[in-house]
Amino acid sequence: MKSNNKSESIVFIVAHPDDVAHAMGGTAWLLHNKYNIHVFCATSGQRGIEDKTSGEAAGIREKEEMAVCRKLNAKLTFLSQMDGEVYSNPEACKTVAGELKRLQPKAIFTLWPINRHPDHVAAYDIAMQSIKYSGISPDTDVYMAENDIGGVTRQFEPDILVDISDVIEQKKTLVRLHKSQNPNEDAVNQVIGRNVFRAKFTHCAYAEAFKMTSPVTAYKSGHVAGEVLINIRKIVVL
Repeated sequence: MKSNNKSESIVFIVAHPDDVAHAMGGTAWLLHNKYNIHVFCATSGQRGIEDKTSGEAAGIREKEEMAVCRKLNAKLTFLSQMDGEVYSNPEACKTVAGELKRLQPKAIFTLWPINRHPDHVAAYDIAMQSIKYSGISPDTDVYMAENDIGGVTRQFEPDILVDISDVIEQKKTLVRLHKSQNPNEDAVNQVIGRNVFRAKFTHCAYAEAFKMTSPVTAYKSGHVAGEVLINIRKIVVL
């Protein structure tokens, strides 16, 4: 059933301040008017600006992510880990697990773990460990996003594509807010290029790609796997 009940929550668990916007900004935009959005970001991107100290970079990148979350009406929590040294340590998992228990989210979005960037792998592990320790249903849908075609992401074959054509300008706005990482339109277009590529497998102009931990449309614990995205009626199941 399609739900417009904003008492329900969606959780994003990522490694860096630009991960939501880059990997799943269009999907987050499609969901933000239907659900309460909560973002858990493991780091402040402290090593992500070459000519800045870690403290200076953190200050800049935290503000960028705060601006994105304001656009999404999202609650943002930083897990205070060091960029490049993310681990699914007990403190991080306890923080996220406690919030998952409180929120009982409809779905969790994170990053695909077969990845050359160890922080992305750790973000996925934080998500899965937190689900385990939170006591929420192990059948809660987990969507894993592609973070870079032909780059850090490896062996990624999507289970589901989300048509973001109607909100591509909103996604570009989110990407541009990370100005430290995308200083010009060439950088923005490089991010959007993966959405153009994935759309070639559909009848739309732009798409975001996801893997799932369960087969899409499988029936489990009273719901159909993938229903959060199925309900926005903007998907292609592969």
